[in-house]
Parts: sequence; C-alpha cells; structure tokens
Amino acid sequence: MTRLLAATAAIFLLSAGPASDAQTIDQGVAKFQGGDFTGALGDLMPFAEGGNSIAQMFVAIMYSNGLGAVQDNVSAVNWLYRAAEQEHTEAQYFLAQMVERGQGAEQDFAEAARWYERAAQSGFAAAQFSLGSMHERGAGVDWDPVEAAVWYRRAAEQDHPEAQINLGMMYATGQGVAQHLGDAVIWYRRAALQGSALGQYYLGSMYEQGEGVAADGSEAASWFLAAAEQGYVEAQFKLATMYSLGQGVTQDHGAAAGWYRRAAEQGHAGAQANLAMMYVRGEGLARDYIEAVQWLRRAAEQNFARAQFNLGVMHAGGLGFAQDHAEAAVWYRLAAEQGHGLAQYNLAQLYFDGNGVERDLVLAHAWANLAAAHGQADGATLRDASAGQLSDSDISLAQGIARRCLEGGYRDCGRQGE
Repeated sequence: MTRLLAATAAIFLLSAGPASDAQTIDQGVAKFQGGDFTGALGDLMPFAEGGNSIAQMFVAIMYSNGLGAVQDNVSAVNWLYRAAEQEHTEAQYFLAQMVERGQGAEQDFAEAARWYERAAQSGFAAAQFSLGSMHERGAGVDWDPVEAAVWYRRAAEQDHPEAQINLGMMYATGQGVAQHLGDAVIWYRRAALQGSALGQYYLGSMYEQGEGVAADGSEAASWFLAAAEQGYVEAQFKLATMYSLGQGVTQDHGAAAGWYRRAAEQGHAGAQANLAMMYVRGEGLARDYIEAVQWLRRAAEQNFARAQFNLGVMHAGGLGFAQDHAEAAVWYRLAAEQGHGLAQYNLAQLYFDGNGVERDLVLAHAWANLAAAHGQADGATLRDASAGQLSDSDISLAQGIARRCLEGGYRDCGRQGE
C-alpha cells in the first residue's frame, strides 16, 4: 500500500469535496508527506469518519504500515472497505490484495476477485493484471485462460509490465490465445523497454533461440546484460555462460567468472557449480581447489546433482582435501540417485574395486547397468565385467535392483533391507 504516496495525493484531492474539506485534507496529506504521521492521522481521521473516501484511504495506509498508529491490518481493511464501497478504485484494489493474502481479514479468493473486478472495470491496470492472474490460476473464479488474456491485454495496453510479460508468455505457449511467437516478442519488448528485468530476459531468450525473431546472439546478450545488471539471477547465469562459450560475445573467461559469481552469491546452484569448476581449471581466475570445494558444497547442499558428482571427483582425486574414496562414494550416490549417469558409473566402479565401500559386484552391476541406460558406454563395459564374475542368480538380483531403482525414482537402489 505504500505505493500510494505523495505523487497520487493531489489526484485524490480532486474529489475531496468542499473547499474547506480539501484544505484540511491537504494539510493532513502535507503532514503525511513530511513524515508527521501522528499529525496526519489526527487531521484526516475526522474526515474519514465523516465518509470522505480519500481520508479513509490515507487512514488505511497508515494503519496498514504502522504510520502514526500501531500497525493494524484489521483496521486497515475496515477503512478500505468503507472507501471501496464509495468506488474509490485504489481502495478496491488494495482491499482485494489484503483479502487475497489474508491480511486483516480471512483469506477469500472469491471476495478478492470481486474487488479486483470492480477496480478493473474502472480501468485500474494493476487490478486488471491481478484479475487476469486470478483467472489464469482459477483462484476465486473459474479457471479461464481466455478471460485471463483479456484482462492481461487491458492492463498491458496501459503499459503494465507484468501484464505485458504474462500476455507475451500466453502468446509464446498458446494458452488463452492462438500461439504467435511474433506477438510474444512484441509484448516482451514493450516490458523490456520499460526496464522490466524479466521482460529483458525473456526477450533475450527469444533472440537466443530465434523464436519470433531472427536468431541473434549479440542482441540476446545485450538484453541479458540489461537484466543481469538489475540483479536478475537467471540473466546473470545466462550471460556468464555466453561469455564462457563465446556465444554472442567475445569469449572472456574473466567476465564469465564475474557473472557466475554474482549469480552464485544469490544462491544459483548452477552458477555455484560452474564457478567452482572455473576455479578447478583456473579459467578466468587463479586455480584454487579450496575455493572450488566451497562453491561445490554450496551447490551440492541444494541437491544439485552435477555439484554432488564433482564433489565426489574432488574427494576421489584428493583435490582441495585429503583423498577419501568413502566420502567420494557418499557424493556419487547422492548424484547417482538423481539420475546422473557418470556418477552412477563412478559409484559402480567403487563397488567393483571395493574402493571406499565394501566390494559388491551385484551393486557394481546394478549401478553400471543404470549408467549404461543413461548413455554411459563405459557403464556397459563395467556391467559386463561384473557379470563375468557373478552367478546367473546374482545377475538376476542385480538386474532387479536396477529395475526397482529406476522404476521407483531412485528411492530404493540398494539390496533389500538396506
């Protein structure tokens, strides 16, 4: 609700009523703008109680944000209702938001949708966007992507950037409208030109993939850069990858490392894993196994399979800490249980050799079989080598373990009872 501040106060005063009311409300608003919230509440409350919707709106703002009064969402909602019933559009919109979120009132999507619609019918773009979202989600209203697109379009035509993006996505996917990638580009561009990082990212993706426009790596990189500089983490990751591979930009490992770091510091697991490997290889920065391990661990703790696999490799190779095949097996297993083929092969090799784990040719066969199924050619070789030392019944047992593991989504990949 703090969006409704000084810039809109003068507009509200146009409907304040008699000149004396306007003057007094003006004094209250001036105190609000100057940070004298207690004085503002004292000036505006009598007019709010007298039915002035502008005063009611400001009183709601102050209660909602704890300005000049103890923060009280229930009172804020009560004042918003009084203003909303007088067709105060912004009050209708903010009331809908609070009811949708269950702030100061019981959460009620249908009631929220009703107030969004009243504000939307008055042409309030934010309410049109929110009403479109309710229809797209089927929250409080019937799920209706066609109706969602109608409301998104009304808001988008008023340059509401989130509506432009959502409408673009609907054109890109053919949801609620006939699929048209060119129109998706148009709406993404309109949002991007308003400075929307998400719009810039989606527009960059369209140029990168050549969807709705001719493929243009340089143009894609320029839009990714615009979004990345605003802190949009996926754009930072994408831009780093382009610098790393020299796609759309001149290859620059230093720039790649810098953008991976910015994304990694925001918790992007892929960026953390890639930054770690740049430390391992000494690309764009000095080789540093300790630093690599720290970043791999941060990604692995997010259950990122590639980082878990690489941590296993680091433990097995003694890179960044003492060689430890048992610890390598732990990390290989975590990645293997997410379907990482090379981790499955390495785990199978540890079982075959009895390295870091008790030698178990049945489990070696099972994991090698899974690795082969994921396209690891060496997995088939290791599977067959294991089979050469197993009885027919043990081979059947290994095949059963692999089948159960795969069909169960890697939740049961050991011997029965393990």
